[in-house]
Amino acid sequence: MQPNIVPVRPWTYPREGDDWQSIARRELPERPLDAAIADLQSWNLYLVFRPAPARLTCSDIVFTGPPTA
Repeated sequence: MQPNIVPVRPWTYPREGDDWQSIARRELPERPLDAAIADLQSWNLYLVFRPAPARLTCSDIVFTGPPTA
């Protein structure tokens, strides 16, 4: 067993009041905003397709990078 496990994908927890725009601005500042939001949503479909009126919570895990092969 490895004592130091390195995450395979980058991720973050949303902060209070976060939405896709604020996460995109913070985590992917080098990307155009619309492209960054589209990427975040495509990597987190389980959050995008939550039944309404659900919002992001501080205990959600939001992947900020694509899945590995």
